[in-house]
Amino acid sequence: MNTTSNQIDVAEKEAYLLNNFANALLKAAESNNQQERLLAIDHNLKLWVEIETSLKSAKNLLPEEVKKNLFKLADFVKYMTMSKGINMGKEDFKSLANINSQISMGIQESVKNNLAAEEAFSLLKCAMDLSKAKEKSNAGELARALDNNMQLWVYIKTLANSKKSAIPEDIKGNLTKLADYVSKKTIEIGRNINNINVKALDSMIDTNLQISDGLMNHQMRLARK
Repeated sequence: MNTTSNQIDVAEKEAYLLNNFANALLKAAESNNQQERLLAIDHNLKLWVEIETSLKSAKNLLPEEVKKNLFKLADFVKYMTMSKGINMGKEDFKSLANINSQISMGIQESVKNNLAAEEAFSLLKCAMDLSKAKEKSNAGELARALDNNMQLWVYIKTLANSKKSAIPEDIKGNLTKLADYVSKKTIEIGRNINNINVKALDSMIDTNLQISDGLMNHQMRLARK
């Protein structure tokens, strides 16, 4: 989960900067201040150079077709900036701003989809680990599985309640309640790890499976659109 989370953090940062620089470009388009116009196009150019560099990294897992399109956009931004500079017309500034806005929205949507897929897989894996530990009646394995599951739900709760989260308030509330429920049950089971509370453990496993299934079904509905 760490590798994917790091990639998501980078993507969110790029989306945020793209959106901010789009606003700066739109403001510069209406300005006669040469310094403001220069700063807007310079910051935007540097960002696109960074994006182009990240696309060349072996760690970048974007599909090749998406990479190709982003490379083309990076080339266009560089050409427009280097050939016209502060002499760009109002429509040129707006064109660059529009590119930023569109890519920013695309990145944010991709991030949401990746998070949902990551969480669905992680919930399923934790459910399987808890189930295996229960079948083996292995206290050590169960303790590790409970700890991993608890960490996952803390992560989900933190993510849901983040200021940047686009999750509707009612779903945020439900996820928070489920995270608190998992925490409570984990403590209950942990108090007597050598005498497994099968009912409580099965309830936790079912919770993971249901939420994982819901996330995957949501992903499938989005893919069909």
